[in-house]
Order: sequence, then C-alpha cells, then structure tokens
Amino acid sequence: MPMTRPEIQAAVLLRHRLVTRHGLTSEEATIAIVQRHRGEEGPHTHLVAAEATAALKEVTAEFRAVMEALRPAAEAAAAAVRAFLQAVRTAPHPVGRRRDRPAWQSPYGPARPRR
Repeated sequence: MPMTRPEIQAAVLLRHRLVTRHGLTSEEATIAIVQRHRGEEGPHTHLVAAEATAALKEVTAEFRAVMEALRPAAEAAAAAVRAFLQAVRTAPHPVGRRRDRPAWQSPYGPARPRR
C-alpha cells in the first residue's frame, strides 16, 4: 500500500531524526522506515519505532504545556458560565407578563383578514 501524504511527511521527519541521532545514512533510514511501514523486520526498524515514540512525546509535551497554561482561563470561563446559568434559572419572572399561553399566541385574538 502506498504511503499517504501525512505518512510521507512523517517519514521525512523520522529519516532526519534517524540520520542525526543514530548516525544512519539517508538510505539506511529510508529503508528502515519503508520496512516498518510494510510490517517487515530489519536491522534498524526498532529505531524507527523508538524515534516515532520520542517525536510524539516531544509534541505532546509541548501541547500539554500549552493546555496547562490555559487551564486557569478555562476554569474561570466555566465558573462564569455556571454562575450565569444559575442566575438565569433563579431569576424571577417579570411583573405583568402572562405565562398561561404560548408566546406566539396574541392576547388580542386572531389577526384580521386583509382586504
């Protein structure tokens, strides 16, 4: 099965990491990535999995840091929404408004026919 565009982009990233971190040649790294994609075992396929895991951990660590930085703002927003909904639920009805008929029904009876 051919690789999709995101898989090719990931393969380029992995090839760079394998070359710079493990001293593989570009050809060895490419062969290892293709073997791993096909489900085959090779001399360097274990490095592909290890580098993919390491890259994912780096990205999730950055994302986690952003989420932790935004947590206080999200909690404050949730508390404000909760307070607003509670205020709406407990608000008294306006004086003089009738609640015994649907909102669309006129208190003046049916509309006059147009001429």
